[in-house]
Amino acid sequence: MMDLLLVLLTLLVIVLAAYLVLKHYNTLFVFLITGVLVLLIYTICTQKSLLPKSSSTGNIYMDVFGFVSQTFSNTMSQVGAMIMSVTGYAAYMSHLKASEKLAYYAVKPLKKLKSPYIVLSAVFVLCMVLKSAITSQSALSLLLLATVFPIFTALGINKLTAASLLTLAALDYGPNEGSSIYMAQLAKMPVLNMFMRYQFKVVVIVTIVLAIIIPFYYKHMDKKALASGKEEPVEKKDVENPDCPWYYALFPALPLVILIVWAFVPKASPDVVAANFIGIIFVALVELLRHPKESKKVASQMKVVFKAMGESFTNVVSIIIAASIFAAAINKMGGITIIADAISHLQGASILTMILMGLITFMAAVIMGSGSASWFAFAPLVPSIASKLSVNSLSIMLPMELGSSIGRSLSPVAGCTIAIAGYADIDVFEMIKLSAPLLIIEFIVTLLVTMFMFIF
Repeated sequence: MMDLLLVLLTLLVIVLAAYLVLKHYNTLFVFLITGVLVLLIYTICTQKSLLPKSSSTGNIYMDVFGFVSQTFSNTMSQVGAMIMSVTGYAAYMSHLKASEKLAYYAVKPLKKLKSPYIVLSAVFVLCMVLKSAITSQSALSLLLLATVFPIFTALGINKLTAASLLTLAALDYGPNEGSSIYMAQLAKMPVLNMFMRYQFKVVVIVTIVLAIIIPFYYKHMDKKALASGKEEPVEKKDVENPDCPWYYALFPALPLVILIVWAFVPKASPDVVAANFIGIIFVALVELLRHPKESKKVASQMKVVFKAMGESFTNVVSIIIAASIFAAAINKMGGITIIADAISHLQGASILTMILMGLITFMAAVIMGSGSASWFAFAPLVPSIASKLSVNSLSIMLPMELGSSIGRSLSPVAGCTIAIAGYADIDVFEMIKLSAPLLIIEFIVTLLVTMFMFIF
């Protein structure tokens, strides 16, 4: 009876948090306040401290806030610093138009393809490749939306199809992606190792499957739209070449290249923060060599980097900290542990857990409009669940991490979907409706590939 009560209370807290986020309460506020209240209730009921004796404040109730302080410090010194450095570098690339230059050169070969539906498939593959260097889905989609629209127009592709296609490049992956960095940390392995051995394989297979399906799906849907009179012509735009040297197109991928090269250095461990700061310093020196008479202006560009880092702390790192506190509270309640124990005795327990946890983060991202909020809220629960099931924690985390980013593209309140629909001047719900079947296939393929990789 007590186990059932704990499970119900755990589910109640999760549903309450999701409800408040859905009602547009600040995600950080919801996770932090809910987590702290549950931890306080746990402390009152058990009269046990959340901290070990060595780090206790001497008062079990004050230890709740000591735990919050400890979570803040650990997150900032580990995953927080990595995400902030990645964001700072990405903002620098955007400011110098290096990201735009990369997108410009990347889409040039597409002009040679004559079939509009083959072009759609090629653009999707291109998006997935670029996603490892330009980690923001909104930024990448808007860059390509502005660049490939003239090509789509010339080939007779309508803007709803064009916008829908860009929502498919949803997977957050790569050693320079914040959610990947966090997953590697939880799995206790180097991020590049995790990426090359596991995540990369899943992403490649998902990309190939979608690239094959895309031409047939959009051709069928366009025929239906044409028959119903819904198809509209796309406004023509010139493809603009950003005002920076050609070699700037190489800069967005520089930290990724540094990490890969670093991995082959004997007795060296690739460091994401260092790779991004090496990139920042190298690009800044190139800027100084290009503009020796404008050294003060070049120096002032560092404001862009650190401003983006600050915004990253506000928008992402703070949510990770709050989500870690929320996840700790959920763990302390014991409901997830009880569910994991019950599942572990069932046949195919690892498969059930993988599907269940993947669906939870997928649906939470759809509701919350944030892949990060969903992923960082539930990811810390995985190591203990995986331990009870005696499985590799990545077998559960991979579908969760990738599933949360896919779910984000199905959310009408997600920044990326709003940005893409707004730029294309189309209804966001119509775009999601068109994208949904392919995004669901994306999620199913992610589950199946992970299943075969770890279980069969």
